[in-house]
Amino acid sequence: MSALSERHEVRVQGEGQTIVFVADSADGRLIIRQEPEGKKSNDVCAIALSNPDELRAFFQGLRRILASLGHRVDGGGETGQPPRREPQRATAARPGGGGRDNEDRDALVAQARQRNPQAFAPWTRDEEEEIRRRHASGESIQTIASARRRSLRAIELRLQRLGVLPPDAS
Repeated sequence: MSALSERHEVRVQGEGQTIVFVADSADGRLIIRQEPEGKKSNDVCAIALSNPDELRAFFQGLRRILASLGHRVDGGGETGQPPRREPQRATAARPGGGGRDNEDRDALVAQARQRNPQAFAPWTRDEEEEIRRRHASGESIQTIASARRRSLRAIELRLQRLGVLPPDAS
């Protein structure tokens, strides 16, 4: 990969809010932000991907999904310019189109957080470095999971993403 940096941004306008997907290969961070109309925006998810090709693949997939929902997404990632989209409502944002899914997700997150308070919380770079260091020092994944208040599987998957553990053989 050359030293050229790529920036990807996709904005999906829904009813009363915009969902923004932003990634920059320079730091490998992917941020999903919710921007409600007239309210302060908040980050829904933030992850770090060490491989710029993963960021590119994510945005290719996202553009395919949006196209299948009737959204038009032009250009973007390779040129460094944000893609443009014709104004349309996202299917899930139409009245009755996504509320139940959001309720189901909220219930799932609440249930997971009863077992692991950090479930579905964004990973910070400090936390990633901590689990990398603890694993390298010989601590068990179970011990790390308990200390970080995350599931065993969440720690395993993060260590895989960081290149510390090999990917699952499926």
